[in-house]
Amino acid sequence: MEKSKLYKLAFKICPPIALIFSILVTITTLYINEGLSPLFIFISIQVYLNWFAIYTISQGVMTARRQTRDESDSDSVAITIAQEYPANVKYWYCDKCQNYTYKPTQHCVVCNKCFHYRDHHCFFIGGCVIQENMGNFILICFHTSLACLYSLMVIRPYLYENLRDILEQDPSVVNVIINFCFPIAIARLLIFGKTSCLLLITLFDTLFSVWIVCLVYGAWKLFSCYTGRQRYYPHVRRKFDLMQIFGSYGLLNLFFPYNGLISSRDLRGRYLLKDI
Repeated sequence: MEKSKLYKLAFKICPPIALIFSILVTITTLYINEGLSPLFIFISIQVYLNWFAIYTISQGVMTARRQTRDESDSDSVAITIAQEYPANVKYWYCDKCQNYTYKPTQHCVVCNKCFHYRDHHCFFIGGCVIQENMGNFILICFHTSLACLYSLMVIRPYLYENLRDILEQDPSVVNVIINFCFPIAIARLLIFGKTSCLLLITLFDTLFSVWIVCLVYGAWKLFSCYTGRQRYYPHVRRKFDLMQIFGSYGLLNLFFPYNGLISSRDLRGRYLLKDI
């Protein structure tokens, strides 16, 4: 199988795996917690809503383009960005789309389309993160880190109780950390034949990793937007405020992702190239 086909296959498999894992974490957390937690339910709903918003924006966005280039056109064409100032944006021809479009534009081989102001394709979400849904991506990182932290706090005492026989021999912090590690659990299984909550330890370690990655990556993306270090503005630093990042509703998106579910005029009309 070609490398490109494996690449596309991996990106198609990852979103269902991420969805199944999130459902498994939710069920496990609620089971161990022995009841419904309004806070955890709220955070989980925010994760799924932002996930849906990112995906729908990625799939529904239209890229300004021309199938042919007029002979009378110069090397750059004047179009209006943000209805604020004219900017000369150079032509860029996409071999895969077989269309002329305008920079900054990138083609996504997974989505099989071009995107203006594209940051990256998130293989867990299954869609491209662009300027229009960057706020939703930052929020899903934030809410995912909170959900993981809550699950870790619920699972840790339960896991400690099941490993009490081992941990009582040496209750030091170092020993607790070692026995909570996946490699030690595997070694214990292979050498002594003891499962020792292998699945729960695997889940705990995975949640810890996801918590760190989402927290750091989400904070980095927010910092990049504030300081103008976005990947879709490689040559120009364009600093964004909260309204420009999250849309007209600003930090209210923490409680409900208006951008993507309810149209946000700042992101939909102000910072995108106009259709031609």
